[in-house]
Amino acid sequence: MKHSHSDHHDHHDHHHHHETMKAVAFEGKAFDMTVKKLPIPKIHKATDAIIRVTSSGICGTDLHVFHGRVPVNPPMTMGHEIVGIVHSIGSKVSDLKVGDRVIVSGIITDDNLGGEDDDEVVGGLGIGDVPGFIQFNGGQAGFVRVPFASDNVLLLPEGKEHELDYVMLADIFPTANWALDCSGFVFGDVVVIFGAGPVGLLAAYSAFLRGASKVYSVDRVPERLAKAKSIGAIPIDFSKGDPVAQILKREPKGVDRACDCIGYECVDAKGKNVGNIVLTQAINVVRSGGGIGVIGVYLPQDPRKSWLIADKHLIISGRAKPSFVVDRELRIDDAPEAYQEFSDHDFIKSVIRFGDFEDKEEQSSVEEEEEERPLRKRKRNGGSA
Repeated sequence: MKHSHSDHHDHHDHHHHHETMKAVAFEGKAFDMTVKKLPIPKIHKATDAIIRVTSSGICGTDLHVFHGRVPVNPPMTMGHEIVGIVHSIGSKVSDLKVGDRVIVSGIITDDNLGGEDDDEVVGGLGIGDVPGFIQFNGGQAGFVRVPFASDNVLLLPEGKEHELDYVMLADIFPTANWALDCSGFVFGDVVVIFGAGPVGLLAAYSAFLRGASKVYSVDRVPERLAKAKSIGAIPIDFSKGDPVAQILKREPKGVDRACDCIGYECVDAKGKNVGNIVLTQAINVVRSGGGIGVIGVYLPQDPRKSWLIADKHLIISGRAKPSFVVDRELRIDDAPEAYQEFSDHDFIKSVIRFGDFEDKEEQSSVEEEEEERPLRKRKRNGGSA
């Protein structure tokens, strides 16, 4: 119980000593993120909870905001892949207590009717000002306010185990499984996954967990293709020729399923944005009667929740380790630079860490500077090799 004791201590600490926190903010200017000091959010409604963030991922969806491709009412705190500790709760939140370790859902729903299927999507944390979607501040920050907390957090075992796996569970692991569902995937299928970013890699990984006989992974970034190969997928580099032709050479009848894990920022072999290219390739590579799963960017619904519990059990039991996609952990101060590097494909997936991680990093920041530079250079060289 040591863990929750320290959280209670923290609880008082934050209240008495400093009422501000650091947060990654988008202020409306494309290709520009800033780290700001903001007030720690307070409970607004009786159904709210305030979560002290321990880890928060930077996601491909965040890049759409960074690139100026999503409507935002600035300033907006970024981040919807959140793991943390319950810091305070509204009077109507009965199923959580201070000190609980939780995952926060990035899509905010309100299950006001109490039934299983009555979740009404209200908005999103740090996702943008999308029509029919309330913009809430996200969790790339020390703390985050979660509306309708009972419907939008998932309790985790206490402690610090599986932290990065749970960050993947906040969004991209269930999303990857949903992509397979959308394609009509069944045991034994041959699958093509377009995109070997974090969601695409986890879709390939999930396909193997669910019994795919073969998985092709289509991308052009060498590190991503290498990571796909490391989990057993067949890498297809679309900069070296039409991916459909490359796959049909091995699968003359076409494949059973294809999943588009890229969305509208997809590019052709020369790197030029062509919005419909992946859909066209998916149609051309799938056999007659096969299926295509398209997830692209967020829709105003959240069918991923059906995978949350199953994926959580897979992580706890050790059957799944989705954090294999994470190759960078960082302090919040390094986030603006990390956004640019993520945009440039310098790494696959990064997670901002708070608390102990931050303190340790700050103590060793001098040594870290020394080590970090060659590490970054190595990655860059790898990328351009």
